[in-house]
Order: sequence, then structure tokens, then C-alpha cells
Amino acid sequence: MIQNIGLIFDSNFKTGGGHFWRCFNFSKLLQNNKRKFFFISNKFDKNFNRILKKENFKYRQKINFNDFNQIKNLIKKLKLKIIVSDYYHLHAKNKKKIRDLVDKLIVIDDHLNKKHFCDIFINNNFMNNESKLKIKELNPNTNLLLGPDYFIHNKKFLKIKKKIKKKKRIKNIFIFFGTSDLSNETYKFIKSVSRIENINFKILVGNLNKNYKSIVNFCKNKKNMKIFYNLSNYRTLKLMQKTDFAFGSGGINLTERLFLGLPSAVICTAKNQKKALLALKSKGVIHYLGESKNVKEKKIKSCLNLYLENKEKYTHLENKMNIYYKKENFNLLEKSINFEIKEN
Repeated sequence: MIQNIGLIFDSNFKTGGGHFWRCFNFSKLLQNNKRKFFFISNKFDKNFNRILKKENFKYRQKINFNDFNQIKNLIKKLKLKIIVSDYYHLHAKNKKKIRDLVDKLIVIDDHLNKKHFCDIFINNNFMNNESKLKIKELNPNTNLLLGPDYFIHNKKFLKIKKKIKKKKRIKNIFIFFGTSDLSNETYKFIKSVSRIENINFKILVGNLNKNYKSIVNFCKNKKNMKIFYNLSNYRTLKLMQKTDFAFGSGGINLTERLFLGLPSAVICTAKNQKKALLALKSKGVIHYLGESKNVKEKKIKSCLNLYLENKEKYTHLENKMNIYYKKENFNLLEKSINFEIKEN
């Protein structure tokens, strides 16, 4: 019997493409010949549609996720047995109603202070015990998959990770502040390091970044600044594999950087990132620069010089990161979910 699984995700300029790629990787982990996947968004994206077609995944028309009648009709029309929600603004009352219509409701969310009324809740951010207890108190009857052990990863991740080698010094730096980069951190960064010539900067710019042209114009005469535009998740992982250090935001890509063994300086660009970043900072796993509004060009340049000039500082950050992100066995999430949604 075929299991129809619906994945609902946010897709707009403010949220970027991270939710899509997380749902895509999640579905690839669970993919078999008895499951059929339907991707459902609040905005239709041609680029996403092209990617999904290659995998024989379906992409439905956009719907309003907080209009329950639309959700209900789609569940019935597509005969969905499982719903995976990666949409942070889905109302709690609608989660309750959805749960009554399907066999399983799975929620992916980075927030700590919400009731989800779901069967399975996934938050693979780094968090302290206080945060875990808070989630448990709010969601007492839910199977909770919390922390980096439940990282939703690209299925080819381990092959890339195994190729990572120890670097003697920093030569190549990866820069990525999300698909949309609302606060224009990318441009801030390239301005701050514009006079540094002995380092190669690999700058990833997403297709929703409205400052793309100004970034390209700034970098066009700088031989050590190379722009990469709108890469797939796998190609992004391959690009990171060839770098020694990273500057970026605290989104999904940060977890990928840490599991790849790529030491990172991080700027907080969204409220839901802050607690996880502070927890990582307290363990010495990242170099936390602070919230976007408080991070000026001078601070970025000083941070870079610190790691270029102080090998011990770099090694210390690398060692701390590897203590908490050294798992080679990434099948814990896959096993847990498959056990919960096994075919009838």
C-alpha cells in the first residue's frame, strides 16, 4: 500500500530557501518505492519545481496554510496519510485539526516556546538542558527528536565529510548568509575584507538575494573573490568541502558547516537563531559575532585577522566543534522516523 506524504513549507523572500532544502533532504532520507511525496508551499517557485521533477516528487499549487478548509481539501484530494510541516506560522488550532485527519503529523521547528499538537517534533538545533525541558513541558504527548543527533542531512553527506582533511592554515573562506540575506550581510562582509588579498573568498549568493548585482559589481575586479549563485544543497556541500573557515548566519547551513568540520564565525540574522547560537558560543563551538544590527565591518575584519594570525585560536575552535559535531552515524533520525511511520 502506497503512503502519500505531504510536506508543507514556507517559501518567500523573507524565509529564503532553507525550508525547501530541509524538506527535500528529509524526503530523500525516507524515500522508497512505497512512499509518494507531495511538496506544498505558500508560494510556487519554478526553481523548486524543476528540482522536484527530477526526483519524481510532486509540487502542488500554493495554498494558504492558515485556511484550514484549503488544507483539509488538499489532504482528501491527495489522500495524504502523513503531513510534515516545516512552516513556522501554522496555527496550533490547525495542527490539532490536521492531526485528526492523518495517521501522523510531523513538525519541524526551531522555536522553543510553542505547543505543536503533533505526533513527532524535530528540532535539530544545538540546545541546553533548560531548552529541552521547556519543549518537553509544552509538548508532553509528543515523540521529541531534539538536538544535532537528529540532523536532517543530505543523503550524500557522509561521503563528503570523509574527504575533509586537516588544514595547516586558512587559505579559502566560505561566505553564506542565507538564500535571501535580508540584512545584506554578504555585502557588509566583502566590504570589510576588500583589502585582504592573500585569502580566497568563496561567496555563495542565493536566488532571492536582492543585492546580487551590487555584490557582483563590487567583486568583479577582485581576483580573490569568487561568486557562486543559487547552488543546490549538494553543490553547496561540495563547495564548503574545499574551504577552511566560514562566515555565515545561524540557519540550517550552520549545522551543515559544523558537521563538515568547518570552523565558523556566525552572525545572528533572525530571532529564532539566537538561543541556539548562544548555546553554541557557551561551549566554544562557534565564534559568535552577535546580532546583525550590532556587527559592523570593523568587527568582521578583526575576527578574520584573529584567526589568520593565531593558529592556536583556530585549532581550539576546531577541536571544540569536533567534540559536539563528530557523529559519523547519521541514521538516528532515519531509523526513528521510519519506525514511527512504518507502512500498515
